[in-house]
Amino acid sequence: MAYHLRMPLYMLMEMPYDELLGWFEYFDRRPIGWRDDLRAVPMLRTQGVKEAPEKIFSSLAKVFKKEEPKEEGRISFDELKNSTFFSKMLGATGGDQLEIFKN
Repeated sequence: MAYHLRMPLYMLMEMPYDELLGWFEYFDRRPIGWRDDLRAVPMLRTQGVKEAPEKIFSSLAKVFKKEEPKEEGRISFDELKNSTFFSKMLGATGGDQLEIFKN
């Protein structure tokens, strides 16, 4: 069964930016069609497929991905290295070099 998400353009244009980013994050964690992929796994098992479901379906890899709990006020290194702040840190002159880049 195919799901079609329909929203008039005027509603999308009036949506607050934070809400739009929230929807992007939601669909990144729960891609459209992931439930269909999950239902296909038992059928593949009956045909002898032994591969892990998340290796067969990329949508399930996103759903099954375990997120590390965050401490209040702390961000992960992946979030930091993708930030503008980190690029500014790398471009700074003088100061100490980060331990992770000492090789």
